[in-house]
Amino acid sequence: MNPDTLDQACADIAAWLPIARTLITQPDTDGTTTGGQPASCPPGNPAAMAAVTDADEGLRRLEASLRVAVTGRPGPRRGGSDANTAAAIAAIEALGHAVTTTAMAQAARLLDRWSRAVQELPAIDQAEHPQKIPAKCPYCGFTMLRVYPREGRVTCLRFGACWDTDGRHPVGTMEIGRLGPQVRWNDGLVAP
Repeated sequence: MNPDTLDQACADIAAWLPIARTLITQPDTDGTTTGGQPASCPPGNPAAMAAVTDADEGLRRLEASLRVAVTGRPGPRRGGSDANTAAAIAAIEALGHAVTTTAMAQAARLLDRWSRAVQELPAIDQAEHPQKIPAKCPYCGFTMLRVYPREGRVTCLRFGACWDTDGRHPVGTMEIGRLGPQVRWNDGLVAP
């Protein structure tokens, strides 16, 4: 794995977390009104709060995990301040260069997942949330297909266990054919 990938993942989460923190006190508005009691909804933005707290806790656990892999000890647990979160990200970046490329890739994927959760918040809307397709993957036979409607991209969620005929993870694009909606997969397969 390229070390720049981990560096970029650390830079991304460091940039997105402060933005998500500003959204915690601002409720999402979608133009609809509800008939429920005002006290039935938590104040602020629960989705932003979940994205921030998941990332904050995950960063501390990831740092401890990498520290164990490098030094054999988890080290002291960091507090919950923004400064401690920034310090955890810096430590993850430094420790990530001392572990195996597989562990570095796993760390980068975790960081990307937390960044993506922030980017998927309705107030930010920089990343699209995949939607489930109730059809079986033509390669593995499991109902694990997901579509990114704006992009028109379709993929199987069984990363590392599902391959197309070219030996790559299956990715395709949605299109309208003569017989209706279909998916044109990267290896050339066209399936309804």
